[in-house]
Amino acid sequence: MRSQKASPGARRRVVGEVLVHGLSHDGRGLARLKGKTLFVEGGLPGEQVSVLLTEDRRRFSSGRVTDIESASDERVSPPCRHFKVCGGCSLQYWSHEGQLQGKQSIVLDQLQRFSSLIPTEIAEPLASQPYGYRYRARLSILWKKGRLSLGFREKQSKQIVNIRECPVLAEPLQSLPELLRECLPELNQREAISHAELFLADSGRAILLRHTRGLPPADLSRLEAMAREQRLHLYLMGDEKHTRCLYSPVGDPWLYYQIPEMDLKFQFRPTDFTQVNWPVNCQMVAQALDWLELTPEDRVLDLFCGLGNFSLAMARKTTSVIGVEGSAGAVERAAFNADLNGLKNSHFYQANLAALVEGDKSGEGWLYQHYDAMLLDPPRTGAIEIIEQMKGHIPDRLLYISCNPATLARDAGALAQQGFKLVRLGVMDMFPQTGHVESMALFKQS
Repeated sequence: MRSQKASPGARRRVVGEVLVHGLSHDGRGLARLKGKTLFVEGGLPGEQVSVLLTEDRRRFSSGRVTDIESASDERVSPPCRHFKVCGGCSLQYWSHEGQLQGKQSIVLDQLQRFSSLIPTEIAEPLASQPYGYRYRARLSILWKKGRLSLGFREKQSKQIVNIRECPVLAEPLQSLPELLRECLPELNQREAISHAELFLADSGRAILLRHTRGLPPADLSRLEAMAREQRLHLYLMGDEKHTRCLYSPVGDPWLYYQIPEMDLKFQFRPTDFTQVNWPVNCQMVAQALDWLELTPEDRVLDLFCGLGNFSLAMARKTTSVIGVEGSAGAVERAAFNADLNGLKNSHFYQANLAALVEGDKSGEGWLYQHYDAMLLDPPRTGAIEIIEQMKGHIPDRLLYISCNPATLARDAGALAQQGFKLVRLGVMDMFPQTGHVESMALFKQS
């Protein structure tokens, strides 16, 4: 029988004296209520709290903290004035050190709960600065009765929080929301612009404006003047999903980021996936190379390779790297980036890794070649399909980069059934102040 939501009156009932005993995979507190699991937004382990129920189902309930009878020593005052309503951050009330330890506990708990695996070694977290770390962000834009709302979505709502500040943005980006507030009202077709994406690249600051209908020449001139004055890269994307560069202060329509330690430079479009926290990205790539212990004779398979973020670093250390990715644009950019960095020993292919891969049928032949090491960097849905398809062909060293503890635990269980041991685990502080948990896991054949 399918579980049902409770009546609105029951959902809004306040429950007092609940003990938060742990954390869910998304960073919410865990408690017990009438024999069921209670997910507590805003609760920290060890706290005694009162909770407003927002959802009551047959197997679990959800709610948010209304009062704290006994506070954790790790509780701090959120510095952002928008924190209570903005959905961009969820953990500003938790000390930075507490967040790191809590996220590590989440990953360990998920692994033990769903795969019965305990890592041989737990690495120190790759730490970030707690604020000013975000190198890209997407803001929603809405006009209502002539008034502009610009910001992130409210928590558990489609409403927009009209932000005036955002402390998690990298410092060079923090002035851009106010810049847009000044410029957008001057446009004739201002209501056509639905989103603004902000970027900080090594090549400078950038804004991508998404619009639902064409912009007249006068609006384009005004936007270009803003970009020229502020020395911004400015991109436009209409409903046809085609992106064009309206202005570049350096005359180059591309954006670039670097991994200086590896002497690598990457070209990307504003619509490409890149990490939001580039200092942690550099640490992550360096740690991946260290854990895999690559040699000049190694052949490596990099699945979900994107723009070649890991592939090109590994190509610096090995005889060859094969990168596979679902996005044709990303594969094209990865190949270009290999040439840009003078790396002739890396090759890239497009394949849907969430479905049955028929590499030999397409003439690529990469799927069942011999590899000495493999790196997986899947989306939140995980990599169970390719793990099962490659059973018996996965090399003895496998590094898994995870953005979802639940699917990591599931996939780790599948790897354990194929004879792999979880040798080392560490979390990465890619998204401070949020419930997002990134981790790195090293598996070796036992």
